[in-house]
Amino acid sequence: MADYIDPREVKASKQKKLKTAAIITLVVAIFIIGGALAATRFNKNDAKIPGKEAVQSTTKTPELQICQLDGMSYSPDKANRHPLAVIVENHPDARPQSGLADASIVYEAITEGGITRFMAIFGPTDAKEIGPIRSARLFFMDFLKEYDAFFAHAGGNEDALANIGNYGIKDLNHSSKYFQRDYKGRSVASEHTLYSSTDQLYEYAKSKNYNIDSGSYQTLKFKADTPVSEGGKGIEINFSGSQTYAVKWTYNQSTNNYSRFMAAVEHKDRNTGAQITAKNIIIQEVSRTLQPHGSYGSENWVFDTIGSGNAKVLRDGQIIEATWKKADRTSRTKFFDANGTEIQFNPGNTWYEIAAKGTTKTTEI
Repeated sequence: MADYIDPREVKASKQKKLKTAAIITLVVAIFIIGGALAATRFNKNDAKIPGKEAVQSTTKTPELQICQLDGMSYSPDKANRHPLAVIVENHPDARPQSGLADASIVYEAITEGGITRFMAIFGPTDAKEIGPIRSARLFFMDFLKEYDAFFAHAGGNEDALANIGNYGIKDLNHSSKYFQRDYKGRSVASEHTLYSSTDQLYEYAKSKNYNIDSGSYQTLKFKADTPVSEGGKGIEINFSGSQTYAVKWTYNQSTNNYSRFMAAVEHKDRNTGAQITAKNIIIQEVSRTLQPHGSYGSENWVFDTIGSGNAKVLRDGQIIEATWKKADRTSRTKFFDANGTEIQFNPGNTWYEIAAKGTTKTTEI
């Protein structure tokens, strides 16, 4: 005969098992919650240890700022860094140059003997190498005063050096501490071998107690890119009759910019090996006269950079007939269309081709 089981005992046993399961569940939950809280406290404490990253960071990414030089967006520490102007030569022995592709603005103009020279203006973008760096000319100083730029150069002709103080220029003349010679494996004269970088030159500016973190100057007006739907024009510039310094800019519809050629070949930057491009091209026509004195005698030219004159603006594949106006040395040169409306430019780098009236020829292509 089977043993008799009291139903009350069965019920009590079930209740006991349920209580035990509930207690175990509660204990496990307490352990889990406790572990999570401990981990949170551990991570918070970790975040206070130097060099130790917290699991979750509340650091906000700095908002980008618009650069006054080129209308592009950059991090706040670089967006409106004080402009830095550097004189770069264009003798065939100096090519390819370093750093022109990193400049926000480049001026190209005749110096002596039909040879052109560049003044590259840097701001938000660093260049690991700039050069070859050459000597100052007065007309470049007229242009750099528009930006109150630092001025890096290797000496200069007589009138330029005599007026650096009068112009109130923040001068960075050649110093062996911040410039270096590099022949690049070439057999060339030493004047084609002087280089520096944005890092070195901004350090040089700091050493002279210049404020590198801010700049104040008039800006051009910028707009959104509006490329032509098809085609698009470029330009050829013959500065002095020498093909060695003949320039051609061709329009790229897909990227809405212009590619540069020098002496009938692609003009490349040594730092990148890539062809130099620009978003805007300005051909500014100026009168020039011979300076009666100076270290280069009768080949010492002075440009009329204040006042007004004719210009052409290449932008979005179009060539705009324009007029330039500059009120005084520190005023920004502005450009106006046939209706007198100030011309707006595309964000990006701009090249100024300074055309000597009666000497430099331009041809649309």
